Amino acid sequence: MRRLPIKPNEKQKLIIEAVKDYFGEMPTEEKKSATKIALWLLNRRRGLVLTEEEVEIKEMIGGNL
Repeated sequence: MRRLPIKPNEKQKLIIEAVKDYFGEMPTEEKKSATKIALWLLNRRRGLVLTEEEVEIKEMIGGNL
């Protein structure tokens, strides 16, 4: 799986924080899901497959941005 940017710009920081706010305190499985959703919103989609639940969360977070 791809990684989040090491030095994110302002837009990337906003997206990453929005995903963290949605999930709050995260167990390991949710952390992987949150990373996948953040990468999808950052247009780093190569090799990522989202589940139906993750797609719904992605649309909800994307709509709020």
